[in-house]
Amino acid sequence: MLNLEIVTPEGQKLTQLVTEVTAPGLVGELGILPGHIPLLTVLDIGPLKYIEDGGDTKSMAVNGGYLQIDGKSLIVITETAEFADEIDIDRAQKALERVTADLANLEAGSVAHDRKLRAQKRAQTRLSVSGTSES
Repeated sequence: MLNLEIVTPEGQKLTQLVTEVTAPGLVGELGILPGHIPLLTVLDIGPLKYIEDGGDTKSMAVNGGYLQIDGKSLIVITETAEFADEIDIDRAQKALERVTADLANLEAGSVAHDRKLRAQKRAQTRLSVSGTSES
């Protein structure tokens, strides 16, 4: 078992004993099981999934951050973390539509374009975690 702790600027979001965690790394998903070697890494925007002791799989939309594991406990520090039932689907869908339209008018590789791509990924992640289509 791993003790999963998720912390945001608002405080502790979750403390849960889990059997497995899948987190969005910068170069792909990170799969973490009990006994994992110590690790400190940067997280990307994406879904963080975990399996509870009883076998139920849960997921959250996380907005980047850091993950630290010592083999028995895993700490995630992130800007935001939202469960599916906390996501305002209409707001996320409107944000996705707005940012997708804005991207068409920006030069690829510009700072503004990169910011919009991150906003698009956040909206897509929120919709994915909520069980809504990403398009």
